[in-house]
Amino acid sequence: MVEYKFLKFVFVVRKSYSSQLLMTALLFIISTKLIYAKHPYDYLIEFCRIGERVPGTNGHKQARDFIINNLNNPEIDSFFTRGTWFYNIYKRYSGKNRRIGIAAHWDSDIGCPGANDGGSGVALLLGLADTLELNPPEMAVDIIFFDGEDVGKAELLGSKHFAAKCVNNYAFILVLDMVGDKDLQIFQEGNSAKFFPELVDSIWDIGMEIAPSVFIPVIKYYIIDDHISLIKYGIRAVNIIDFDYPYWDSKDDTIDKCSKESLDTMYKFILKIVYPKYIY
Repeated sequence: MVEYKFLKFVFVVRKSYSSQLLMTALLFIISTKLIYAKHPYDYLIEFCRIGERVPGTNGHKQARDFIINNLNNPEIDSFFTRGTWFYNIYKRYSGKNRRIGIAAHWDSDIGCPGANDGGSGVALLLGLADTLELNPPEMAVDIIFFDGEDVGKAELLGSKHFAAKCVNNYAFILVLDMVGDKDLQIFQEGNSAKFFPELVDSIWDIGMEIAPSVFIPVIKYYIIDDHISLIKYGIRAVNIIDFDYPYWDSKDDTIDKCSKESLDTMYKFILKIVYPKYIY
């Protein structure tokens, strides 16, 4: 048996000459593309080879270039503060409906390789960008890479810069952080739920449809992350984070603590957000 996955339909047919003809006809009739994309875990492997991504260092420049080179004509929003250049990176996709954003930070703390903290979000966003290039979404989508989140004690420099000059009226922005670890459990974040309880519940409903053991509809932490900058400027933002990650901001935040299965779960979750009719 061979399974063909479409955005709107799933067909399971026998691998035979007649079934191939049938599939060709169906493809022609419905004009729906397959979802093809480089797996986020493959991006994570490549990204982690860079090492630390502390602003102002060579690793930071390499990481910036890696993201830019894996996107089709992105927008680079550079700004200078605290004696260092920072770079937010955006990739925008047009659509009919109100715009949404999927965001993650890409820098890392001093002494931290940042495989899960920053790296997992970058990998998911690059995988999503591949999919969006091949399957233009009905809704407008912005992919947002924030810089400067890990400066000091979560100074959130990139998201503050973004929020202060934001002119788009977003339906919401999801902020992904530390979502690739092997023991993945994502509780609702308290600040997100405080300001946007119905939005948070609806997002978790989608998550529980994908992975009920991963998305836990209970508040566990109130976290300072890039969503805080957005909320302060009136942007509807929800933090998606597994804060029960013991290697956070340490030298042990390495790729062996992450898993392809966790990234696959999160990738399906994001696709379900962007493509509501996606069949996983």
